[in-house]
Amino acid sequence: MNKVVIVGSSIQPREGKFTYSQTRSKFDAEERYRHTIFTINSLKNCLPDARIIVVDTSADYKKYFPDFSILKNVEYVPLKELSYSVFEEVNTHLNKSYCENLLLNTFYTKFKKELVNYDYIIKATGRYFYYDFNDKLFTEQNIDKIFFKKPLQFPWNDAWNYWMVDRRKIENQNLLKQYCTVLYAFGSQHLDKMIDINEASMQFMNSEEMKHYDIETLSYYLTRPYEKQVIETDWIVSGWDGVSGKYMHY
Repeated sequence: MNKVVIVGSSIQPREGKFTYSQTRSKFDAEERYRHTIFTINSLKNCLPDARIIVVDTSADYKKYFPDFSILKNVEYVPLKELSYSVFEEVNTHLNKSYCENLLLNTFYTKFKKELVNYDYIIKATGRYFYYDFNDKLFTEQNIDKIFFKKPLQFPWNDAWNYWMVDRRKIENQNLLKQYCTVLYAFGSQHLDKMIDINEASMQFMNSEEMKHYDIETLSYYLTRPYEKQVIETDWIVSGWDGVSGKYMHY
């Protein structure tokens, strides 16, 4: 099967804050660069024949071209070259999830004609490392499927003010469910669908009353109409949360 991996990256984080943090990154550019190279190496180990495209928000991006150019099947795409206005918005908007979706949709729409030639599109995140993630699910039979890691589950808390995504009665569980978006995949026939889901998420998160929402929560909620096409996987990821620096393995 023909696969392409899109790695969302922010090697040079701009100074500023997010809605939930007084800083946009715990790590400096040098450390985030090292994390990104580890990300690429782990993806190559799992999917040695896949094409890897790093879409990066860095301002001084030209310094990275020489290093990325020597990596086989790896391409480096600066967001600043795709759209300067989007580059500015992604580096300044306070909702981190909104920034991630805007980066992805800008790339998806710009390269749609090229991306639909692949059987599978895989979305990964720079600075995370990927394990137990291989070709066994990327088959001809699953070409119409969408893949997420098994959902994170949290006891419902009214203080979160997540009423729009409340599915407790439908699912008969007192839980909030989220899909981890550091890794997911889909057959390329779903590209327009994923663009629409990202766009809907951005519309929600860009509104005053819903600016506290996040893409993990919205990804689970907005994919429920396609639930029968979703395969929940045992994929494992690990890495350091970009804002807190906390090590994650799940």
